[in-house]
Amino acid sequence: MFKDTVVLVTGAASGIGLEIARQFIQEGAAVVVADCNEQALQDASKRLGGRFIAELCDIGKAEQVSVLSEHIEESFRRLDVQVNNAGTAKLQTPEEVEEDDFVYQYDILLKGIILLVKHLAPLLRRSVDPSVINIASIAARVNAAGHIVYATAKAGLEKLTQHLTRDLPGIRFNCILPGIIETPLLKTYGEENLVPLFESLKSRIPCGRVGRTEDIASCVLFLSSEKAIYINGTSIVIDGGHIQAGDWGL
Repeated sequence: MFKDTVVLVTGAASGIGLEIARQFIQEGAAVVVADCNEQALQDASKRLGGRFIAELCDIGKAEQVSVLSEHIEESFRRLDVQVNNAGTAKLQTPEEVEEDDFVYQYDILLKGIILLVKHLAPLLRRSVDPSVINIASIAARVNAAGHIVYATAKAGLEKLTQHLTRDLPGIRFNCILPGIIETPLLKTYGEENLVPLFESLKSRIPCGRVGRTEDIASCVLFLSSEKAIYINGTSIVIDGGHIQAGDWGL
């Protein structure tokens, strides 16, 4: 389906981004993967082969995003799909947040996406059907304890998607809001905490399980395809019905 398609996925050395890259490669795309974790990039590149094109990049730094854009232009002359997936999270109460915590999270979760769009929009316009998918979170819609910086940044990303749709006509912008997905990032909460949490969630999520990375990746590929050519400016919640169940307490 995506033969000869040029795709950029940020934060794709692991987790959701890695699965997105894997599925695009499986469908014939060339995937530029931007991540700041050099070792994870190297490991993923060995597994996924030559169409996994690793680029070391901190998307929160304008000069690095500019270099990334130059490399894509030199190699491909265009960009067909851009998936803004890079993320980070640090749970804190408002009284615990330091300025550096705020800046670091907003640099990756919001400022970086604006920088990517700024530098890559000219390459996207050279595509027949350019598509940008922003990966936000249902944290943008619910009020979970300790998520103040992360959640407000993700809410800003959903709003940013809507503005981009209006400001850059001709490029499709859509937003995915994942629920709880089993990823390496989630494991930072500790394996001893995750097992009982996942068991508890089985009865609270209508689909009966925690999300998997392929649940998100499959939707990304759909939104990037010609089957979604008239879907623009929308947000899709992928949480197994968690929000609708009204039981978000963690």
